[in-house]
Amino acid sequence: MIKILIVDDASHKSDQVKQLLTDDAMILPTDITCVPTIKAAKRLLINESFDLVILDLVLPLDTGDTPTPEKGITFLKDLETNPSLKPPLYIIGLTAFGDLKQQFESEFSKYVWHLIAYNAMEINWQDKLKNIVYHLVSIRKRYIEGTSIIRQCEIAVITAISTPEFDKILDWPVSWTKFNLDNDPTTYFNCIIENSGKKIRIIAACCEQMGMTATAVLTAKIIHQFRPHTIIMGGICAGLKERELNYGDILIAEQSWDYGSGKMKDIEDESTGIKETKFEPDTRPIQLAANLKAKIHNLLRRNDILSKIQNECKYTKPTNVLKAYLGPIASGSYVISSESKLNEIKQLQRKLLGVEMEGYGLYYTCEHNQDKSVKGLMIKSVSDFGDSTKNDKYQDYSSFTSAQFIYHFINEELVH
Repeated sequence: MIKILIVDDASHKSDQVKQLLTDDAMILPTDITCVPTIKAAKRLLINESFDLVILDLVLPLDTGDTPTPEKGITFLKDLETNPSLKPPLYIIGLTAFGDLKQQFESEFSKYVWHLIAYNAMEINWQDKLKNIVYHLVSIRKRYIEGTSIIRQCEIAVITAISTPEFDKILDWPVSWTKFNLDNDPTTYFNCIIENSGKKIRIIAACCEQMGMTATAVLTAKIIHQFRPHTIIMGGICAGLKERELNYGDILIAEQSWDYGSGKMKDIEDESTGIKETKFEPDTRPIQLAANLKAKIHNLLRRNDILSKIQNECKYTKPTNVLKAYLGPIASGSYVISSESKLNEIKQLQRKLLGVEMEGYGLYYTCEHNQDKSVKGLMIKSVSDFGDSTKNDKYQDYSSFTSAQFIYHFINEELVH
């Protein structure tokens, strides 16, 4: 059903992984290929496509070469950037060294992959590996079997949390139909939006948890199961006070990047000899697709849309006039309630509007998906300012303004 490549110079470990896949994950032995070196793996990936690559972190370049983690990380980057290699659908790192997992985990999370701690005597790593394989098998099965009408859509809408974000999507003036797919824990909703005689189908779903990884997984599932041309993420975010933003203001991510991606390194003061650990960011921003950006500008020219959204809101709301902004928004793996941390992130992009936890996972998955026609768009509203004043007072209002702006954007700009 799926093709798997195991890259590991330790035969006892690759044999154990292969046994697990054939015995517990029901993968055919003929669908698993094992190689001990990076060069051998590259030779295969030039001509063959694999759904999953499982690689040891400490790898030799060639037979007789000394294995090092740096070579494994370089190979991981090659899988993303080398045009002569056929990229797999998913990559899993498997290392028996806990210190290396901690050191290089950010490199894997940067590409939205997993680095799993391996211990031959434990089963935790086995469960994680099997869960990912089960998901990939389900995707491949759906792809082969084709899709029914309910599994086709033009647009998908997602949020990170159910309440209050996804609740406000379900409050749209449409008739939602709830449904599930076999072997998929996600609950989906389906509706039709019609404008000027044109109908489009919308699929909506909520992530299992917050964060870029959960968003990337849900985005990948939606792309393979429903094949939309646009995936829009709504919800709430933190805004920067110096941009004169207010609660509920709508932020559209013209650019997204992971502010937590980079390297921690020791810097020694030459005069004192004292070492200080510093973080060196490695930002790789992804831009909003030009066609979506143009459509957003079209809608922003209509001030009546924003006043309509604000006037129709029944939740607790501030007195400021609702506004919308298009600009850079940064993603990270944790909630921020620190003004100093916000200032650090702001140094990376002087026009930064806000920060949140999911957008880069959406943009990255759409950008690197095999179907280049799928585009991601994040539209979130300000519910706090990432400092000590953070509270939940306007979360309902902010979730509402985000959800309603998405609805009007679809209705006015995408249904035509």
